[in-house]
Amino acid sequence: SNALGPGRIQLLISAMCADAVHPVLGVRLNKICCIGAGYVGGPTMATIARKCPHIAVTIVDLNEARIKAWNSDSLPIYEPGLVEVVKECRGKNLFFSTDVKKGIQEADVIFASVNTPTKTMGVGAGRAADLRFIESVGRTVAQHANGNKIIIEKS
Repeated sequence: SNALGPGRIQLLISAMCADAVHPVLGVRLNKICCIGAGYVGGPTMATIARKCPHIAVTIVDLNEARIKAWNSDSLPIYEPGLVEVVKECRGKNLFFSTDVKKGIQEADVIFASVNTPTKTMGVGAGRAADLRFIESVGRTVAQHANGNKIIIEKS
């Protein structure tokens, strides 16, 4: 039996087309926006951009200095090999911007990669995560989303 029969091959080809909508999820899967250009979002999205050149990856952050650094040869964080990956993909399928609204509106998949530090006061202080930044991302996505989005929390 052929595991990739004509129906599955057509589905695979459709999924690879730029404007194809996933038959179950109801969204395209070729544009990613990552909210948060820090130690988690930056390297993760750079790796996705390198391994998936057919996917456009945009990292957005309100911190203009951080975005400026990502768009330079002096990255804001260090990981072995990261400079080479960013240089290979930046401007091709990896982009850095402060335009959060545009990033959300153009994306099919949104990664929320913002800081979740330990709470310093209130219930759970010293033990629980401070979720105010992730909650802010949720409100911002709700405000600017112009259709169905897949949201992934990665912090």
